[in-house]
Amino acid sequence: MKRNSKKPEVRKQELIEIAAKLFAEKGYEAVSVRDILDVVDGAPGMFYYYFKSKQDIYVAAMEQYISERLERKCRMLEDDTLPFRKKLAAFRSMIKEDISGYMERFISNSDASISDTSYKIWDFVQMLNRMIQPYSKFLLQAYNEGHLSVRLKITEENAAVFATFILYGSWGIIYNGKFTKSDKNFTMEDVIAVTDKLLQ
Repeated sequence: MKRNSKKPEVRKQELIEIAAKLFAEKGYEAVSVRDILDVVDGAPGMFYYYFKSKQDIYVAAMEQYISERLERKCRMLEDDTLPFRKKLAAFRSMIKEDISGYMERFISNSDASISDTSYKIWDFVQMLNRMIQPYSKFLLQAYNEGHLSVRLKITEENAAVFATFILYGSWGIIYNGKFTKSDKNFTMEDVIAVTDKLLQ
């Protein structure tokens, strides 16, 4: 098969999938554009036809990963016709399966460079930001249906603040000890336990 016989959208997707696999295995810094092209026996011109840089394809790979993992569940959280309990199950799944799955696949090991660690934190922030709007609607529904304390006074205007606070608080629990020398490490079960206490 000739190198350029694939349709552009197919070739671009192939490069993204190869890059995602290499970044997950080796980390951002250890992967070069040449490494990605070697898998498809491609020339530099092929890569730069689709992407401006290694960072560009990295962002594309991470955005695709986040979209694939979260899209369906985020739509569920925003669906006004679904009951709260069904949405709660979807949110728990996001934490247990999607976020923990991301951490297992992309989280830095103890000897990772500052650059690699920074990219992984950036990715995780993108994932959390994608969850803020759906989670805001979920919290508002929970409040309106009596699953949250009336003292919180959650409204359409402040729901995003509450959602951001809870999501980033969860992030702090998850990441505590991952990039620091803290001797106190928490688990996904700790996050679930806290959110379950909030969402009675």
